[in-house]
Amino acid sequence: MQTNGVESVSGYVKSMTGFGRSSASVGDVEVVAEVRAVNHRFLDIFIRVPKSYNSFEPQIRKIVSSTSHRGKFEILVLRSGGRTGLSDVILDYELAEKFYRMLVELKQRLGLQGEITVSDMLSLKEIVVPVDKLDSFDQEWPIVEKCLRQAMSSLEEMRRTEGASLWRDIELRLVNIKDSIDSISPLLDQIGAEAKARLERRVKDLTGGVELDDDRMIQELALIAERSDITEELTRLQSHVEQFLSFGREGSPLGRKLDFLLQELHREVNTLGSKSASTEISGHVVNMKAEVEKIREQTQNIE
Repeated sequence: MQTNGVESVSGYVKSMTGFGRSSASVGDVEVVAEVRAVNHRFLDIFIRVPKSYNSFEPQIRKIVSSTSHRGKFEILVLRSGGRTGLSDVILDYELAEKFYRMLVELKQRLGLQGEITVSDMLSLKEIVVPVDKLDSFDQEWPIVEKCLRQAMSSLEEMRRTEGASLWRDIELRLVNIKDSIDSISPLLDQIGAEAKARLERRVKDLTGGVELDDDRMIQELALIAERSDITEELTRLQSHVEQFLSFGREGSPLGRKLDFLLQELHREVNTLGSKSASTEISGHVVNMKAEVEKIREQTQNIE
């Protein structure tokens, strides 16, 4: 059996955990993008960018969602460098006049000497307000996009590597479950024989050795056989294992499909355990339960 689950139709089995970072510059402007991803049931994107890049958020969100289907993403974009032509200065004349009148009144009340100068007015920082020319920052989107895509590419590489490792472990556990199914199948005849022997011992103990009518015995055995028949459970388990493996060959996104199949695997294994009275079969059931639980832990990390 192949264990290279990453070689699939849609690409790769991907982990939901990873980190990517990239930087790019043009002229005296440098942009740094960092992308962190962790497990999450749905797709959740949190973006932190400079105020001047707020208009880029929808485009950033689109880039991330185009390559990811679930997981919690934290996107950080930093900018440093020149701002020539990107900022303007606004003088608040109305506020300046109010400040001036207030200073004149203060001077008269306190009997202060000297003139109120331009330097005095400019020391009141509220009067002069620097303002970003937001439209001017649109020209920087290409470098932001380039930087973000490179960071996402690094993140994807890390997620694919970890996803391949996770899937190899899952495949080995699925093989163990399949081996248990194959080991149980030859024991089905033994279940009927053991059930008949237990019934005969019980009847003998309760009746003191008196023989039970053959027809009645056959009816009781038929009821026991029906209650303890695990053929259907084994067939469904085998089908679920094969379907699980086929999903892996398709590649991510497959986390939700695997979540559903795990519920079915868990249900069938539990039913198998409750219906089986064989000690040997119970041992296989315990092993399968342990493997299903380990697979559940691993699939929580798969996109």
